[in-house]
Amino acid sequence: MSRAGVVWRIDIMQEADAAFDSIGALTFEAEETLLMEWEEKSKEEVLQGCMATIQVESPGDRTYEDLYTIEVGRIRMDVYRNNVLYWCGALDAEFYEEPYERASKYPVSLKFSDFGVLGRLKYDLSGMRTLKEIVTYCLQRAGLTADIDESLISTCISGSTPMSLSSLKVRSDNFYDEDGEASTLQEVLEGILQPLGLRMIQRNGKVYVYDLNGLYTNGQAKALQWDGDSQTMGVDVVYNNAKITWSTYAQSGNLAIQECWTIETDPNLIALNNLSGGSYNGARYFSYHYSQDYWDWADGSDAGFTIWISRTGKNAELLNSNINFFKIVPQYDGSDAEGIAIYFTACLYWKIGNRKNYTAQIQTAGYGEGHLPGVYNAITTPLFRNNPIWLPPVSNASKLCVRVGLDLLIDPRFNPFEEGVNWMKWMEQKDWYNQWNSRGNYFYVPVVIKFTTESGQTYVWDNRNIIGQDVKNAQISTLGQTYGQWVSYNGNDNAPNAWGYLAYYQPDDRAEKSGVLGWRKNRPAINPHTGKIISVLANCSDGQYIPYPNFGGEGGNLTVQVHAGGWMISDGNANVSSSQVMNPYELWQKINWALVKLPEIEVMNNVQFDAPINTDDVEYKATINESAKESLEIDTICGSSSKGVPTARGAYFNTTTGKQITSLTRAGRTTQIEELLIGTLYSQFADRRTKLEGEAVIAADGVVAYTEQNQPGKVFLLTADTQNAIEDVSQAVIVELRPDEYKKEGEA
Repeated sequence: MSRAGVVWRIDIMQEADAAFDSIGALTFEAEETLLMEWEEKSKEEVLQGCMATIQVESPGDRTYEDLYTIEVGRIRMDVYRNNVLYWCGALDAEFYEEPYERASKYPVSLKFSDFGVLGRLKYDLSGMRTLKEIVTYCLQRAGLTADIDESLISTCISGSTPMSLSSLKVRSDNFYDEDGEASTLQEVLEGILQPLGLRMIQRNGKVYVYDLNGLYTNGQAKALQWDGDSQTMGVDVVYNNAKITWSTYAQSGNLAIQECWTIETDPNLIALNNLSGGSYNGARYFSYHYSQDYWDWADGSDAGFTIWISRTGKNAELLNSNINFFKIVPQYDGSDAEGIAIYFTACLYWKIGNRKNYTAQIQTAGYGEGHLPGVYNAITTPLFRNNPIWLPPVSNASKLCVRVGLDLLIDPRFNPFEEGVNWMKWMEQKDWYNQWNSRGNYFYVPVVIKFTTESGQTYVWDNRNIIGQDVKNAQISTLGQTYGQWVSYNGNDNAPNAWGYLAYYQPDDRAEKSGVLGWRKNRPAINPHTGKIISVLANCSDGQYIPYPNFGGEGGNLTVQVHAGGWMISDGNANVSSSQVMNPYELWQKINWALVKLPEIEVMNNVQFDAPINTDDVEYKATINESAKESLEIDTICGSSSKGVPTARGAYFNTTTGKQITSLTRAGRTTQIEELLIGTLYSQFADRRTKLEGEAVIAADGVVAYTEQNQPGKVFLLTADTQNAIEDVSQAVIVELRPDEYKKEGEA
């Protein structure tokens, strides 16, 4: 019991799998039994945490030492004031000390914090999350059980529709860096709340999330009761100008991860003339000759490159037991590459006596080339798919498109990085190469590109009507005619109701050059004609442009799934067939390689075509008080732009519509989030505001708007508070508060 007759009770609890056999009692020191300190925070700061210190008697050396070896957040202290929950917090393991003054019954300080531990806990959520979900999650991780009070948020979503923490959602990937390192929970909370002008504090058994304008206009007014002989009056800081910089963390370039190989390789390992290959670290490897003169093939060191094969990998899912992850390790030719090995050939050569007396053996591996080809109106089993790529909801999907690229190696040569050689009868690879150029002008790979929305609806991209057009009607007047369309998906990967084709051809010569041979990337899909094509189609970058998926304002996951059974070759000006496999020059029997890299996925500007999305930071500036010396700069990781930043990880989204937030309303003003924050800063820091501090009766209130008897007409914010429970007194700091009054020049 305090000297004012208030009953304080403290419960300390440890998270455990089972109840403890006994519960100990605490013996408190008389002078400073419980001290609770809310450190001073400026008005623009977000988290105003509290450190609670209790002084207890230790019955012996190191009695409480083990408390500080337990995981953060697993020991919680609840403070009750007159049997009502007043505050809760977790043991802060950063602070522990005990004096070695006597053998027993000496004072030990145990320190608990509500928000302090957030700086040592990492974020581990994924997907889109509402602000309410994130705040609740952070409090739970910190071991806090207090309810969240949002009644003093004055911002509106649009017009007069009040904003709550559940009204907005953000992308979790905004809180992981490019290396996958997660932000701390403190960084996340500050990141989502500060741009909205929100503060967070635990008072009187609740966690309040509020804004200053809401506190001024809607907060309960209460007079602060001074208790000491004197108080001090001063003034708060003023600022010359404010600059807010939003780091959009916008996605640009390839959104999909290309790396898939996970096993350590050794460039010194070679397996030439070996149908079984070598084995190392759970992978197999096969080497291929650098020299294309068979007289050199007896040289066991003549390796141009080595391909490593394994069923183990990452960032893609193998859907067929006959395919593998691969990595090419160059020795003298080729270049580093990794991806999916659908089909490849190992070879063994030897000679007997003279130039004409030699022979060879080959061993094919993977999904047989005989199972890849098919017809226009059917595909078979899925081979692999990439890991899902998140595409956010956007306000105007027509201004964007998605570019999908798939690097493909289809080649008849044993070494696809050297000139072809006619080795012997039935292995005239130089001739095969020329035949591919002559008759393999177009190459088509069937893909099921799926987009699954947050609510679980799945759509699939379909461009079969483009590929199947008669070559006599080949006229394309806009690139948009190559985009294809999204249709509902039946969910059956083995018998999909719709799919698309990635097309490989050389735009400068579609009559005498192959669309494959060596590494090639797909082009915008067209039917296999050799007529003139429009300039933008001839000159655009590689890749298939598809419409940005836009279904009910929801974001979702995009996957690219490569299938077998529908791969097609077409001589220029030969229609694809729905009834027979096209096999000019028997080219399907003249393949030694079918490798693909993981898909590339990029969001593109569809207005300024082929232009990448702008990923620059968004900056806002305003003058606050020209006479002041100091400037206020705030860097934010969540924010808004009047036009939106489509691929910004740090954007806010409307939970109801799914659209990116470009403006909110506060104090009758509708504009970008950062402009509203500048309005708040102007209202608080344009003039010197009264600041009072001194000893007061403990303010056992929630978040209230304080008044002071000698400052009529003014409202104050409690910016610091140190409460001594046994004395029932507080060292309080209050600063004058103003509502949002600022309007940008030219605003109504």
